[in-house]
Amino acid sequence: MDMDDNSSASTVDSVTCTDTTTSSVSSPPATKGHDFLLGSHVRVDLELAEFFSENVAAKIWRVAASHLEQENALANYPEFIPSNGPTAGKYTSRIADFWTCGFFPGSLYALLERTMKYPQHLPSSEFDRVEFQSQLLELCRAWSEPLHGMAKRTNTHDLGFIVQPALRMDWELTGNVRSFQSVVAAANSLASRYDERLGAIRSWDQCINTKETITDKETNFLIIIDSMCNLDLLFYVGHHTSSRKMIEIAASHAQVVLRSIVRDDYSTYHLANLDPQMGTTKVQRTHQGYSANSTWSRGQGWAILGFTQTYIWTKTPLFLDAAINLSNYFLNRLANSTHSYPYVPVWDFDAPVPQDTLPLRDTSAGMIAANGLLLLHQILRNNSPYLAAAIRIAKETVELSLSSDRARFAVGHDGRVTVERGAWDGILMNATANNNEFAVMRYSDHGLVYADYYFLELGNKLMRMGLV
Repeated sequence: MDMDDNSSASTVDSVTCTDTTTSSVSSPPATKGHDFLLGSHVRVDLELAEFFSENVAAKIWRVAASHLEQENALANYPEFIPSNGPTAGKYTSRIADFWTCGFFPGSLYALLERTMKYPQHLPSSEFDRVEFQSQLLELCRAWSEPLHGMAKRTNTHDLGFIVQPALRMDWELTGNVRSFQSVVAAANSLASRYDERLGAIRSWDQCINTKETITDKETNFLIIIDSMCNLDLLFYVGHHTSSRKMIEIAASHAQVVLRSIVRDDYSTYHLANLDPQMGTTKVQRTHQGYSANSTWSRGQGWAILGFTQTYIWTKTPLFLDAAINLSNYFLNRLANSTHSYPYVPVWDFDAPVPQDTLPLRDTSAGMIAANGLLLLHQILRNNSPYLAAAIRIAKETVELSLSSDRARFAVGHDGRVTVERGAWDGILMNATANNNEFAVMRYSDHGLVYADYYFLELGNKLMRMGLV
């Protein structure tokens, strides 16, 4: 891939190729000590069992129920949990239309999927299973209600993150047609941001930090690596509604990202600014990572998951090639780490670690990447090293970053499920949302709503694959 080729992408001619041959694929690192692997099967040991524990379900339930008791509860949604200060251990919320609003409702639906499809993994407590599921669905519907109003927004590319974790699952699990209609509306809204001149979807309308301000859409066209994980929405709706145009838009955008954001060695930039008139790439840099030429670990995770999803929908070998090489780059960086728990990613692979300090991690990067690795393993099957890698990321994340604060279910006198108050609202610690030195809001080493969502989703993927 020539990173100097900045010509605009043409519409993809075919997105149904079934050839899975790959080329120029780098080797993944050797894995060691995976006694949990038995042939092609997984034996769940005590550490991995935490993914399905009563504790993680009770944490999500507790936040959901207690937050709804507040005045104007759903005007704001949980985003991050400070590890120190006066609100340490408690969720800090952002306005409801912030890009992360879909992840907490999505976590509730991840639990609902477990109760409906995998009841053997429902935590054992003194409650009626049907009543538990009924009360959980109430919480799901309450938290997802505001998302329906988000579906027609055309001022954001994050519609996949906003509607899919909850509303798509509501449709699939309960047959709620209204939720499906909102998912379709969201896909149409996302497609409206597509520019045929560039063959790409505009990610951001502006980019503002303490170093620069980019607001002119006539001369700037911003795309970010995160956008790869919003394409799943277009593919999903495109196939459900027989919209070939929507499928072509998603595949075309993926090609542009591959040309303009993925480097020759399959590391990634965070952001590329394209010239909307000429189709050339004006600049490549980061907004949340360490520097323009560094590799922000969560961005690499978005790339792994996004390109793997794109291949699943298109069967285009180019995208599988990218997913494999992006994964191998990520895993080699982990394997070559000199830190303890090397498979819990540092926030940026190239950020310096001051002497005598602990490295700053990002558990969300690991959980996102692990989800992509599991999908990649499904594609490659028995020839894949990616199952072992995903499990190692999962195990080390639990060992290093699972909150020691535990939660349990109880049943009140009225028969309602309750959870006692605790010291840490989330499942995981050690996430980093944005540690760029020029960030308007710089925050790190905290709990993070999408770290927990992808933690739960990783567990659900293992169940869907019949591995637990």
